Amino acid sequence: MKRKPPRNIFFLILTVMFMNTAVAQVQDRQSTTDLLSVYFDKVYGDDQRLISGHLYKGAASGSIQGHPYYLNDEWKDGVIETADGTFPGLKIKYDININRVIIEYISTDNAFRQVGLNPGKILYMNIGGKDFIPLPGTDHQDDLLLAEIMSKGQVLYLVTKSKALYLSSLTGSSDYEYRESLKQYLLYEDELIPFRNKRTLYKLFPDKKKLLRKYSNRNYLNTSGKRTGDRIMLLDYLNTLLDPAYD
Repeated sequence: MKRKPPRNIFFLILTVMFMNTAVAQVQDRQSTTDLLSVYFDKVYGDDQRLISGHLYKGAASGSIQGHPYYLNDEWKDGVIETADGTFPGLKIKYDININRVIIEYISTDNAFRQVGLNPGKILYMNIGGKDFIPLPGTDHQDDLLLAEIMSKGQVLYLVTKSKALYLSSLTGSSDYEYRESLKQYLLYEDELIPFRNKRTLYKLFPDKKKLLRKYSNRNYLNTSGKRTGDRIMLLDYLNTLLDPAYD
């Protein structure tokens, strides 16, 4: 008399058959995904080393005064450098309301597209002749601000800007307005120092204090508040003093 196979054998066989079918379906979907990737690369020609951010829908719409960009709302010629390469000939805006660098490009099907890049992936950027680097000392890459280099030399003068929407303070005007926040720093010997005014330089370089004060007074420099122009003049002069060739 033959013994009947246990019921769990039939269950095991059915399970294996189902798993094989599921695996085949996953492999088919993966194959389809790969084919679509190849197809879109051929059609659009997008360089995935750079064009890998989220589609940019534009600035907030409505009754709003101002714009969210670092410079203005015009596209600027620029260059971006990442760990994957250097990309010249770009059209760039820096949206400092959402902290995204916006790239406009034309795909091979002649369609205009805009993507927002996370500044945390950018090592260097130039917009309209202005140089930007990541602000040193930021731990969270998603929150990383790009700082404009205002003065170069042994001491870098860096400026960051951000914007936020507020209810308009002007009666009968727009409902909302963009307000800008500006922060200023010195980068010296890998240390990031808040740049409050010329006294910051006097404390940092006491041996140059007399020369800096004389230069400031002679040129009527005012380094308080958001006056970046006078600070640039003072930093440019300081960097000439620190230049070994000066001695």
